[in-house]
Amino acid sequence: MSVSMRNPPQRRRSLGPVSPKRIYRNLSVRLRGGESSVAAEVDAPKHTSKPAEAYKTLWEAVENEDTLAVQSLLSKDHASCGGGGSSLWERGEKKEKDWERDKEKGVNRVSEQGLVPLDVAALTHNSPLLHVLTKAGARHNPILCRPADWGLKLDALVDMASRWTEERKSELARKTGAGPQAQAEVQRQSRLWRLRLQLYCRMRENFQNTELPGPPSHVSLLVTSNSSLCVVIKEPDGNSMGLITRYKVEWSTSVSFKRVLGTALVTETRNPSYIINGLTAGTHYYVRASAYNVKGWGPPQSSAPVSAAPSSWRECVGVKTPLRNHEGFVRKLLEDAKESQYRGYYIDSSKSASPSKRLLMSRGIKQLFHSATKFVRLLQRGVYLATVFYHKDNILVAAEDQIPLVEIQCCSTSITQDFLWFAKLSCAWQQVPWLQQGLSSAHSSPSSLLQNRHNILKAVCQLQSSLGTMDLGQVYYEPLKDRQGNVLIVTLREFPNPPSSPPDPPFHWIALDRLERNRSRTPLLPEPTAMDMLFEQLKDKLSFHRHSIQWAQPGLYVGILKLCSSVDQIRVLVPQRLPNLLCHTRVRHNPHVTREEWAWLQSHVYTAHSGSAQSPPSGEDESSGVEEFVRSLRAAVTHLLTKLNIPLYRAYQYGVYTRELLQFGGKVSMLLLLPPSEDFSSSYWPLVGTKEPGFTLPLQIFELVHFWTYERDFLSQYCQAWVRLELDTHLAQQALREALDTNEVQEARERLNNLTDLSRRLEMVWRDARWIMDCLQCVRSKQWVGAVPLGLVMGGDPPPRPDGEEEEDSLTARLKWPSRVQTLRSVAVAALCGTKKEVLPLSPYRLPPRSALQKESRLSGRTLRSG
Repeated sequence: MSVSMRNPPQRRRSLGPVSPKRIYRNLSVRLRGGESSVAAEVDAPKHTSKPAEAYKTLWEAVENEDTLAVQSLLSKDHASCGGGGSSLWERGEKKEKDWERDKEKGVNRVSEQGLVPLDVAALTHNSPLLHVLTKAGARHNPILCRPADWGLKLDALVDMASRWTEERKSELARKTGAGPQAQAEVQRQSRLWRLRLQLYCRMRENFQNTELPGPPSHVSLLVTSNSSLCVVIKEPDGNSMGLITRYKVEWSTSVSFKRVLGTALVTETRNPSYIINGLTAGTHYYVRASAYNVKGWGPPQSSAPVSAAPSSWRECVGVKTPLRNHEGFVRKLLEDAKESQYRGYYIDSSKSASPSKRLLMSRGIKQLFHSATKFVRLLQRGVYLATVFYHKDNILVAAEDQIPLVEIQCCSTSITQDFLWFAKLSCAWQQVPWLQQGLSSAHSSPSSLLQNRHNILKAVCQLQSSLGTMDLGQVYYEPLKDRQGNVLIVTLREFPNPPSSPPDPPFHWIALDRLERNRSRTPLLPEPTAMDMLFEQLKDKLSFHRHSIQWAQPGLYVGILKLCSSVDQIRVLVPQRLPNLLCHTRVRHNPHVTREEWAWLQSHVYTAHSGSAQSPPSGEDESSGVEEFVRSLRAAVTHLLTKLNIPLYRAYQYGVYTRELLQFGGKVSMLLLLPPSEDFSSSYWPLVGTKEPGFTLPLQIFELVHFWTYERDFLSQYCQAWVRLELDTHLAQQALREALDTNEVQEARERLNNLTDLSRRLEMVWRDARWIMDCLQCVRSKQWVGAVPLGLVMGGDPPPRPDGEEEEDSLTARLKWPSRVQTLRSVAVAALCGTKKEVLPLSPYRLPPRSALQKESRLSGRTLRSG
């Protein structure tokens, strides 16, 4: 809409007290630790925030208490240090150390008045400025250490500022008739010294009102490994003592601290904590902490618990000893698989052109015959591959708002085995060119498995070439199937920062809501196709992908393993908000478990004769701090059972897995609850009434999702080695079958044996990393080998079973596998015979012979006719 020149727009009037400038000024004052009210502006000096360019030095911004400008100046120093816009790793370690040294010199430079920037933040009680300076490496004044020195120094600064302020006033009065430039310089100096006078007066007043700090309100002592302790400090109670600028942590093996083994200063005051490393396992250490302000050090506060001994749960007897450095083992196997004696029968691609040049060349030749890559629009009874790229709520689509979709030619619609192979391939996209070259001769191979793999790789390469990227994302956990016989495999990838220019053919980003509005169902079909199902469930799929790659908060969790088995697969129950973990609840923020805590769990060994648990002595519990662990564990277990709507009388039949503490990514650990063996292969699960929504994932897909989040490097290396060895093994087997003379047979057999040995070593590493398989073996054992009953861990007698649920539980028990199959088969035979009398005992795994059924039917018919 154009604006008429005859009636120009009037200037917007000021909004008074709610104007944007006033809001920005109030926010700046609050950030500097001041007040935003009008009374505070009259009492306290008024410092408006200015751009960082308005200050010549960092000290000038500190004197104005402009936290935003100080932070901006420090970040600009960091950016300008690299030179030429180079990144941190391009500058090198030496330049980074030089920048750190120069930054500390700038933030710790002593002014002409003998102050450092940290003095201003401490004596003006400006906590945000103190955090910014501390993060940049600011240190305390090396000269002014005693309170008496501070008192004399502040008095001298106030006197000096008063004298200079009066002199500037007199000078300004003498230069009344002088030029404007001279007057402007004198006025600037006068304003500067008035500001300094106000600043020094506030600093002296705050110093006089400051008291010696009290002891920290609480000092927590946590065991974080078998050689380290973590000290967490809470600030002292009260607000009249002044601003705390640092803490001191001391540790000793004596309760009286006659010999202090070490001392550390903690300058981070927002969330003060310190990790003491290099300690001796099994030795009890006593820790205390004290606070510091400008008046000196306050009294120390002992930790709670009073002492702690570094230890680890791995020191206990009977725990699993895993292989070390899984990623290193797999990387070595991957390097061995590239050797000539392990390779299959295909051309080496090491001398071929680079992927980018080969991709551009092939695309250029194809464009001579095809104007653009043709994506499938309508499904016609086949297997298809779709790729969903998204950024926030925007989807990357091709022409006519079509999601990139290609057909997998000549692929069987029963692709359970191929889908698991494709799921591992989605963790190793960089191996696609290598695999495609290895399968170049599989098009004429009689093996249907190799032909299916070749067709899947052909569709993947078509999408990679069209989208201009090798990474197509992670596969959705199950393919979409419709009544028309179509199967749709979906991959998803999130772009935090989408590229500015979409690839060719012309793609574009479209909002998800708009895409759903523009989408219409396929006409002339009574039921939706797999593509219609994809559009209808796209929001759920994007939500699953976002949550599946999200890390859990650091801490110790208690989880529950619930499996739902069917004829063809086993599924695992996971929460919707975090599907890369089992259903869980956090016990505490510290993920480490000590030897004493794990020994307490292992001590609950059920004895059939006495019916009790062996518990450690009470004195050991008190000294090691196990009581807090037990209290937190029982509360977390109760909360988890309540969320999943599991009755306590039923939960007392569960067990706690004690063969190992499940550790994910170094910051997350989990104690696992195992169901009784009777519920292992049951499809019954009380999902109704749960407070947390969940769904089930196939077991192997859950492992890929879990490891992709917490052990991505290891999983990527494993999948690369697996797809290479799996293809090499198939090619070697085919070569052995096609060998004619003795030399060819011997050569093929040796290569196959070598590849089998590599595959066995790779499977050994993967089996050691698959913690869920160890848990399944513990459940199947029925003897709780490697687990303790949950009822003994929770303590006390189990709650009584409600009267109305006894019959329901017995009915549920009869419907479980294999008893459920036996009951259903007995009912079928009874219906076939036309009687409700007792039937012959049937094997749960084998139907009776047809002659027995016919005989029973004839006998029942005679009985009915005679009646």
